[in-house]
Parts: sequence; structure tokens; C-alpha cells
Amino acid sequence: LTTLDSVARIGRMSFQELCMTEAAEQGNMSMWQSICTNRYFSTIITLLGGYLLCLGGYMNIWPLFGAANQLLCALVLIALAVFLKVTGRKGWMLYVPVVVMFCVTITALLQAVYGIYQKMMHGGFVFMVDGLQLILAVLLLVLGISVAFHCGKELFTGKTSQKAEFE
Repeated sequence: LTTLDSVARIGRMSFQELCMTEAAEQGNMSMWQSICTNRYFSTIITLLGGYLLCLGGYMNIWPLFGAANQLLCALVLIALAVFLKVTGRKGWMLYVPVVVMFCVTITALLQAVYGIYQKMMHGGFVFMVDGLQLILAVLLLVLGISVAFHCGKELFTGKTSQKAEFE
């Protein structure tokens, strides 16, 4: 129950942040943004998404859960590498693990998408199982690639500041 509570809270906050814009932070929210940033609405949407994924059985979503965990590891490593570079510290020892974790995760997600695509072509596609997995896998791919692109750009072209600022 504690894990479910934590996941629901983090999912709700993430959903609210996704719907928040700079104009909304200044109090100029549209009706749609005010609905999506409502904590009760965002909690229901988060729990509904989890419930729909569970309808297919945990064995069907387990590979995507593993890929999401690996993606989280890769994103933490790349964020840490960027942080170390920006603060003027050595972070070169993270570059190989970042690349390995990112490549393994993206490969697993691409294989999941390809497997679901094969089910579509051969008639074994069920939307409540395969469709939701496809949506989640594509969203994870987009998230991973966009974060890696932006962090990689910062890592290789960003400016290094003095260590003393952060100590």
C-alpha cells in the first residue's frame, strides 16, 4: 500500500507538472489547465492509467516496468554527469555507464514496440493489453530520447562553472 501511495503521488505530481506552463504558474491558466492541475482529477487520471495497464496482467506489463526502471537509471546517470560537469567536477567515469544503460533501455523499448507491431500485423493485437503497452513504450522512448538529447547537448557544449559556487 505504501508503494501504491508513493506511485500515485509521484504520478499525480508529474501529471500536474506536465500540464503546467509558465503562464499557468503566473495565474493565467486556461480552463483545461485548471482541470488538469487539480489534484483530485490528476490523481484519478494517474490511478486510471495504472488500472488499465493492470487489466492485461502483470506479466504483460513487467517488461515495460523493467525498461522504465532502466530508463530511470540512465536518466539519473546522465543528469548526474551534467551536474558534475556544470559544477566543475570530474564526471568522465559516468559516460560509459550512461551510454550502456541508455542503449540497453532504448533497445528493449524498440524490441517491445516491434513485438507489438508484429502482433498487429498477424492479428493477435488486443488494445487493452498491447495498445496500452504500445502507448507506454512510445512515451518512454520519446521521454528517454528527448532527455538524453538535451542533457547530452548540455554535457558536450555546456559551460563549466566554478566549484566554489556549489560548496
